[in-house]
Amino acid sequence: MSASISSIDLNNLSPIQVFIRIKPNNSNDENDTISFKYSKNNRTLTLPNSPSMSFDNIFPPESTQNDLFESISSLLHFPLYGYNSTIFAYGQTNSGKTYTMLGPNGKLSLSLDLMGIIPRTSRYLFAAIHKLTSSSSSSSIQYQVRVSYFEVYNARVYDLLNKKSHSLNIREDNQGNINVADAVEIPVDNSLELENILMQGNEKRRTAFTSMNSSSSRSHALLILWIERRERLTSSSLSREYKSYLGRLNLIDLAGSEDISRSKVEGDRFREAVNINTELLQLRRVLDALSSSSSYIPYRDSTLTRLLQSSLSTKQSITILISHISSLNIDLYESVNTLKYSQIAKCIQRTSIPTPKLSKYIDTSDVMFGDYTDPIEYFYRRTVYIHTRSYGKIFARLAGHRYDEQQKCILLIHGSGPTNSSMFWNDLVRKLLLATSSSSSPSPYYFVTIDCPGYGRSDGDKQIIRSYPDVFIEEIIDCISPITHKVYCLIGSSQGAAAVFNALVEKPTMSSFLAVQNPVSHDPQRFVSIKQPALLMYDIDDDGHPVSVGRLVRKYIRNNHYYEYSSSQQSEWLEHNAHLKLLQLFNEYDVNNQLRTSSEISLPSLPACLSVAGGIISYLSSYNREPLYENSKEELKSILSTYEKQSVENNDLFIERIEPESIEDDESKAERLAIELTQTQCDLCNQHINSNDISKSLRLSDCRHLLCYSCCCETIKINSYECPVVDCATKLNISSSQLSLYSLPFSSDTEKHIIIQFGNSSKSSSSSSGQRYEYIAYIKCKTKNMIDNVSFDINPEYPKSAIRVCQPPYELVRIMNLEFTCHFIIQWNKTLNWPKLRIMYHVQNKQDNFIRNLLVRIPNQGNTMTKSHKTHEVVYNWTDRDRTKPNINYILLSYD
Repeated sequence: MSASISSIDLNNLSPIQVFIRIKPNNSNDENDTISFKYSKNNRTLTLPNSPSMSFDNIFPPESTQNDLFESISSLLHFPLYGYNSTIFAYGQTNSGKTYTMLGPNGKLSLSLDLMGIIPRTSRYLFAAIHKLTSSSSSSSIQYQVRVSYFEVYNARVYDLLNKKSHSLNIREDNQGNINVADAVEIPVDNSLELENILMQGNEKRRTAFTSMNSSSSRSHALLILWIERRERLTSSSLSREYKSYLGRLNLIDLAGSEDISRSKVEGDRFREAVNINTELLQLRRVLDALSSSSSYIPYRDSTLTRLLQSSLSTKQSITILISHISSLNIDLYESVNTLKYSQIAKCIQRTSIPTPKLSKYIDTSDVMFGDYTDPIEYFYRRTVYIHTRSYGKIFARLAGHRYDEQQKCILLIHGSGPTNSSMFWNDLVRKLLLATSSSSSPSPYYFVTIDCPGYGRSDGDKQIIRSYPDVFIEEIIDCISPITHKVYCLIGSSQGAAAVFNALVEKPTMSSFLAVQNPVSHDPQRFVSIKQPALLMYDIDDDGHPVSVGRLVRKYIRNNHYYEYSSSQQSEWLEHNAHLKLLQLFNEYDVNNQLRTSSEISLPSLPACLSVAGGIISYLSSYNREPLYENSKEELKSILSTYEKQSVENNDLFIERIEPESIEDDESKAERLAIELTQTQCDLCNQHINSNDISKSLRLSDCRHLLCYSCCCETIKINSYECPVVDCATKLNISSSQLSLYSLPFSSDTEKHIIIQFGNSSKSSSSSSGQRYEYIAYIKCKTKNMIDNVSFDINPEYPKSAIRVCQPPYELVRIMNLEFTCHFIIQWNKTLNWPKLRIMYHVQNKQDNFIRNLLVRIPNQGNTMTKSHKTHEVVYNWTDRDRTKPNINYILLSYD
């Protein structure tokens, strides 16, 4: 991968880089296949009876999704600095375009090896943003990512993210940029949000069955990522002055050109095919005009070329055209045409390109780029390659801390099913870590789960683990335990269990313990030589691993804990019991089996024959047909969301954020209305609404929160621009006639009004000293940039006892036995010159989240007040509040 943008001379870079990808041929008949010839550097392609053609890169049929992505990744940095970049897939129908852009079967794939360009780009961009903004020197740089998604269907543009189905118009702004009028732009904070939006849009994209493609795209799809970079112009965190760079990344999946005589389409499908071919023909004419430097480029002659004008411009964009051709002789004519127009695109010359500021070296060669350390520090899960003498690189998942070889290493061997790999053990390892570790005490066990040769991410012969288990396992152990040459326990499943049995028969000193589940057991009388304590678990309903053999194994291995279960009656027995039975075995036979009591967790270096392959994302992700187990999938999503969101959330330079438009179908709407009709509790104060007041109460139209008439509707009068419910902040659209129904005891014409929300959450926290609770006391302000800091004082009688929090969230966390007093001392933004506000509060243990509102009234005196020497603090005592207004009360903020 390229490590830096600044090393590329953009004006010498061709405006359109042309890659050729050849779809594999599933036919076994060599006569059906085109005999391509490639140069050694994969830059020149030759067809039979044709001259050679040169391109920027050629990807033969055996190339992978990752091979292609690595070749384009260097250009993905450009939108982070204000450039336009475009990647689009071109070629005949059923040539693999959607596979390249999304994944197999035209669907988004989360498997690491099958992911298409779009999901890989999503992960890559957020990883780059994380790297650019995570260092202290980059604290003045902020990003916002927004997404739009369109299709061009029958020469009209439709918004795939808008529930309305009407076509949209194309507009050109005063800078020559081509945009779609009234298009939905949704801000995204992480790659998973982007992928969910993509799947939502794909459900609306038109596809259909034809004789050439069972899921033929009937429209051209354009996914547009707007990436805005803002750099603060001064070092002050309060400064709102910034310089902005707006980059744009277009990811385009064109519908394929179609031979109607072969696709045999009729009716609507025929009309679609005609429009697709017409749009693509016009695209070829634009390419012809650009390559010949014509004074007139016919962008306006079709909807597609009009939309692609910025992407194809020799002045505005850096573009990669990935042309797809088939390796079948029957598709030769279309393949030659695709190559012909690809060569035309290759000849287009750069005119000029604007040069936004470039900075910050991004090293993408690091295997941890786009990956992260385990957020559960004491689990310390990651991946490595074990460099063996005889079997090359063996991929492994590691978990736990190993300070030296006295640490108890557990080696796990998977079965021989076609989808098996080290991922099979993720859930078991997690349960063992949970049962034996904590934040202050790492697990005494260190886990190594390997991909046997030919499985998962390890190359090699699948027969190795069957034919030479003792030699293979011994070599793995020599690598991970080069001094002792042994592990604490060997664990196997199915054929992996057979490998473990056989290895211990041949090499009896390599392990102290043995555990197997549903094992393949050949010639069990040989196991009489196994002296290690063994855990044996058999499913009596599994005919492939007969329990009758298991009972013989039990007879020959004397030191055993033996269990039988029925999967038909106890389908989750292994999931709930395997880790517990294993720990029981250890506790019975190992008198030194004590938890490590170290208070500090150090990260030891790896043995010389191990090299880092990745972090927690690599550990949890599937590869090469590995099943993505539900627990790993959910944890992967959570970790990606958390890490990536940190890079783009709480950006004060992006005050105005675009809210996503929710899409609700008729069935969901009916269900929602039925639930709302039964609601009798206010969403703000949580009080019951009686039947007389229910009709007067207010249901907010967008967020659907219900506010009671008796005390909470008046908050809308005060705060009519957004919902007052905590953490909602949905923009409101309340008519003046509706607002007039609710009155206040004072006029807002002569005052500025600010809503302060305060309260606490509470939850039970187990403790050996009795019942305790975790309290989180907090202050929230709906109006931004008002608060400078908040001090939390739980000992008001003692001076200087308050704890100051200088940035949101303004929270104090305490674990206590009882409720307690806590004063909130609010220091306003210094430019306002307002007196401090002290809220005298008593932390509550009545419900999970106890919320109260305070309306702060500030007399209109411009933006600041004249400071008085008499007092610098206004006090509001919550215990003296107006009991008739249980949710919102008022305080006048003044020096008088």
